[in-house]
Amino acid sequence: MRENPLFAIHEQANAAYLPYGPEIQIIESFGQPEAEYAAIRKAATIMDSPHRAVVELTGKDRLTFLHNLLTNDTKSLVVGHGCYAYLLNLKGRIVLDVNVLHEQDATLLEVDARLADELCRTLNNYLFSDQVQIRNGADAFGRVTIIGPDANALLDRVAGKSITSGLTELLRSCRAELLGTSCTIFRNDQCGESQFELIVPRDALPALWTGILDAANGEPTDGDFKPGMVKLRPIGWSAYNIARIEAATPLLGIDLTDQNLPMETAHWYARAVHISKGCYLGQEVVARMHAHKAVARMLVGLKNPGDVPPVAGEPLRDGETIVGAVTSSCMSPMLGNQAIAMAYVKKAYAEPGRVLTVYTPHGEVRTTITPLPFWAAPEAGSI
Repeated sequence: MRENPLFAIHEQANAAYLPYGPEIQIIESFGQPEAEYAAIRKAATIMDSPHRAVVELTGKDRLTFLHNLLTNDTKSLVVGHGCYAYLLNLKGRIVLDVNVLHEQDATLLEVDARLADELCRTLNNYLFSDQVQIRNGADAFGRVTIIGPDANALLDRVAGKSITSGLTELLRSCRAELLGTSCTIFRNDQCGESQFELIVPRDALPALWTGILDAANGEPTDGDFKPGMVKLRPIGWSAYNIARIEAATPLLGIDLTDQNLPMETAHWYARAVHISKGCYLGQEVVARMHAHKAVARMLVGLKNPGDVPPVAGEPLRDGETIVGAVTSSCMSPMLGNQAIAMAYVKKAYAEPGRVLTVYTPHGEVRTTITPLPFWAAPEAGSI
């Protein structure tokens, strides 16, 4: 198990842990999951993210090399821009999803930490004459996530200048120095709020974590800082998971698996797949399905009238016919503490408003298919 540089700090804060695969521990909460969730929606939060890893590609052919493997257009990326993509198998099914971040001297692949080794092996298997070097950065880089409506102000304060003004689009990235640590920062809104991901040297994590908390919660970073201006709360998986379900962000291994085809992922399909690009792994299957609109099932939202959500994996029924299955669920504070879920449903039954039945811990309930996302933060200036 890879040692977490922040473990001692989290222990002092009475963090509770969850396993994330056999080798990774993530924080469940710091003892107040409801307050942690509220901070996502009302202020700013900081989350340790050891479940994410970075694979670094260098060499002049790296964008073309990725273009021939991933579902999205990487060949056209310019410095500071990125894209979201799937890596498929030859049957067109999703092996993993990846955030591609293009920097001046390297291209970073930000992925689920459990699959970083597998990604490196796959890339190396397809590396022939291309001038590309591949490095698994799991031992070199750590990950910190900042989420909330005050996240922009917080990062700009810590940096001592405006850095988030250029990170208005998803997967825009920049290099910046935060409290003496050089970081790659990129935009990655997964919870319906501003969200910034920090890729930092692992050995700098403790000083950066405590420094950001001190800067936000009372210790001045410059002459204009006023204690208490931005409040920052550490959060764990429980709060994040509710917020990402409300925003309909699918997670690999939960809502995205090797049983899923890209077109089944609904609104994420358009984000992950560049349909008119050239060949890549699984491209023939994707192109055939796109041409014929031949998707068999779709990722949809569900709303229950009850006070408990269905359990992941629970089948959905139309009468006696099983037509789908739940993948993620929670009680949504932003929807009046309503039970919501994400699920895959056969296309013929996937239209909004369709009522299906599902079992919950409180018995069978009727659940209604609803458009995704369930909730998103209002745009600045709206009422």
